[in-house]
Amino acid sequence: MKPDYSRRRAILLLVVWLLMAAHVVHWKLAGRTLAPLELNEVMHTLELGVVTAGFLFMLLVLGSVLVFGRFFCSWGCHILALEDGSAWLLNRAGIKARPVRSRVLAWVPFGALLYMFVWPQVKRVLEGREAPKLHVLADGEGWASFVTSDFARNLPGPGMALVTFVVVGLVMVYFLGSRSFCRYGCPYGALFALADRMAPGRIVASKSCTACGLCTAACQSGIAVHEELQRFGTVVNSACLRDLDCVSACPDGAVRFGWAAPPVVRFWNRNYWAQRPRVRFHLSPWEEVVALLLFFLGLGISRGLYGLVPFLLSLGIGAMTAWVGVLSLRLVQRPAVKLGNVQLKLNGKLTKGGRRFALGALMAG
Repeated sequence: MKPDYSRRRAILLLVVWLLMAAHVVHWKLAGRTLAPLELNEVMHTLELGVVTAGFLFMLLVLGSVLVFGRFFCSWGCHILALEDGSAWLLNRAGIKARPVRSRVLAWVPFGALLYMFVWPQVKRVLEGREAPKLHVLADGEGWASFVTSDFARNLPGPGMALVTFVVVGLVMVYFLGSRSFCRYGCPYGALFALADRMAPGRIVASKSCTACGLCTAACQSGIAVHEELQRFGTVVNSACLRDLDCVSACPDGAVRFGWAAPPVVRFWNRNYWAQRPRVRFHLSPWEEVVALLLFFLGLGISRGLYGLVPFLLSLGIGAMTAWVGVLSLRLVQRPAVKLGNVQLKLNGKLTKGGRRFALGALMAG
C-alpha cells in the first residue's frame, strides 16, 4: 500500500500550529519564553548585527534546503498550511482553485527578497557605514533577545494577524490558485528557491516511469512533473516543495525522493534550457504591464495605511489588486470571462456572478 504523504503532511502542519499555540500558552503561564522564530529577523541581524532566534532558525532551514530541497516549505510552514487547507476547503465546496500564471508577478518574491535583505546592505555601503559586529542582546536590552517577556513585541495584533491569514490563505487561493502566496509573495520562498538549485536531494524517477502524467496532476505547485522526469530524470523546477504528493500518485512506484545532480550543474548546458518544459502564461504581454502597475499601486496603498499593514500582507494585496484589475479590464474588452469555475461574462453580457464581481472590484478600488 502506497503511503499517503498528503495526510501525513496535513497532520504535521497541524502539529506546527499546535506548537505555535503551545508557545503562546507557555509565555502566558511562565511570563518568559523563547522569542518567536521570525524569519524576517534576518534583516535586523544583517543590518544591526544582532543575532536572534529567528536568524539561527533561518540558517537551520536554509542549510536543510541546500541539501534536501524545500521540504520546510511544504512540511513546516504555517502559511502553506493555510493555503493547502484553503484549497482543500474550496475543493470540498465544489470550487476548483485554478492557478494563474504570470511572468511579472513571479518576480515579486525576488524583488521583496532584495528589498528586505540586500538593499539595506547596499544603502549601508553607500552611506559609508561599517558592517555591524555580531552580538546577542539580553531581554532588557531590546526586541531581539533569545528569551523574552514580551512575546508579541514584533508581531502584528490579533486582528491584523487574522486578516493576514485570511488574505494570504483563503482569498489568494480562491483568486490566484493553490499556493499563490508562495508563488507571488513570499520572499523567503524566493531565497529557498535559489538555494534549491544547489540541492542534490530531489524528486527522481526510475526507468519504469511511463510518463502517465498522474504525478503532474497531483502537483499543487503546478509543475509538469512527468515531463521533467522524462527529460532530466529529476524535477529541476525550483518551485518543487518536496510535498511528495507526486510520489503517492505514481501507480508504479517509479517516482521517489532520491539524489541527483542539482540544476546548478546543468546551467551551462544549452540542452538544459532548450529541454525545459514551456510554461503557458495566462496574461498577455500588455496585461502583464497592467498587472505590474496595479501591483505597485496595491502595495503602495496598503503599505501607506498608517504603518498598520505588514509587508508580507501588502505583497499579497498587491498581487490580488493586479489580478482583479486584469479581470476587470477583460470584462470590458472580452465577450467571455471566467474566474476559476465562475462565469463572469458570457456572449458579451455580464452574468450574475460578473455583476457581483464588478461591484466588489469597484468598491475595493
